Amino acid sequence: MTATGKHPADYAFASPEVSACPYPFYAAARDECPVYELPSGIGYLLSRHGDVSDAVTDTEHFSSHRPVFGAGDPEFEEIHAQGYPQVPSLVTNDPPEHTRFKKLVNKGFTPRSITALEPSMHQLVDDLIDGFAGEGTVELMSRFAMPYPTTVIGTALGVPPAEHARFQQWADDIADSVSTYIPRERALECKRGIVEMQHYFADLIEQRRAEPREDLVSDLVTARVGGERPLDVPEILDVIRTFVAGGVESTGSLIGSAMLLLLTHPDQLDQVLADHRLIPRMLEEALRMESPVQFNPRMIEKDGVAVRDVPLPAGSRVLLGWGPANRDPDVFGPDADRFDIHRGDVGRHLAFGHGPHFCIGAALARSEARIAFEHLLTRLRDIRLAAPAEEIRYQGAFVRRLERLPLRFIPA
Repeated sequence: MTATGKHPADYAFASPEVSACPYPFYAAARDECPVYELPSGIGYLLSRHGDVSDAVTDTEHFSSHRPVFGAGDPEFEEIHAQGYPQVPSLVTNDPPEHTRFKKLVNKGFTPRSITALEPSMHQLVDDLIDGFAGEGTVELMSRFAMPYPTTVIGTALGVPPAEHARFQQWADDIADSVSTYIPRERALECKRGIVEMQHYFADLIEQRRAEPREDLVSDLVTARVGGERPLDVPEILDVIRTFVAGGVESTGSLIGSAMLLLLTHPDQLDQVLADHRLIPRMLEEALRMESPVQFNPRMIEKDGVAVRDVPLPAGSRVLLGWGPANRDPDVFGPDADRFDIHRGDVGRHLAFGHGPHFCIGAALARSEARIAFEHLLTRLRDIRLAAPAEEIRYQGAFVRRLERLPLRFIPA
């Protein structure tokens, strides 16, 4: 048994209580059942760093292919028929097809292209802070952490500012659609939102085909690499779906979690305030401690595979546990549950994935978050929580994000 005497079956996976703080469950799974069969046919959870790292590189057995959301259900199929075919591109594909997509998409995420975005990110952060700096209080998630990456990815895609507000809802719809834990009505709502997004971007794709601009949609329309065929409309739509979900949710979650971790560890906040060069290291530790995406699903193909002598039959669903792997004491030491911005092995975290599916937008997310904290910690002084820490809660089992983060501060 674990130090707490618990078995993973003692926890209700994906319940509000476990979603709010999944780490005791993760510890029980790592200790007692590193390959744990989750209840209700959800699949298997891999919770140890080594197993997760090995699985993500074994694309022959652990495939990113997965059924289309709602496939086989007449009500979902009716909504799906109103949109475009959902084809595998980046997240739901395996090499060599995945490699083709990555080659065609990489143009928009080169170091040069990200550096070119940085002046606008600095300006956007200042504009957002201007909106609340004089008030002395702010709910950071709704007024900064989520609008900021929403605007960055919307601008990068070439979407007019007036349309950016729709991105947050679409990002939530995509994230929830991957989860198996949402009520049916919410699942149907997600399906409708994804079809709405498809139609919006299909129109934008045709506009850029006729008149390309300096944006990611134009890059996708005009992308050519060697003898590779260009991306068609359903393929471009699936790539955009990945950009919207990853570009909004991951960065917004990281900003909120990093701020909460700093404010609940004032000694480390003081160090970062004294030396902003520690911000990138602090962000990596925040990614490890509170991975924005907790799991990544895979489907077992071929004739099945065994992990730690546990057979995973063909057709099984497996959740690769970024969240539990990132607190594995075998990799990060006996203090793996402690926030430490000076942690020497933090670079081994899996918050952005690993292997062929390492997040294509990781460098952009890191740049966005670094710029956010450079400005927040310069322009706001004496930042404190405006509610007891125990009342600040996370939402979501798959994508982990703070519901609210109320702060008070003194304007610099």
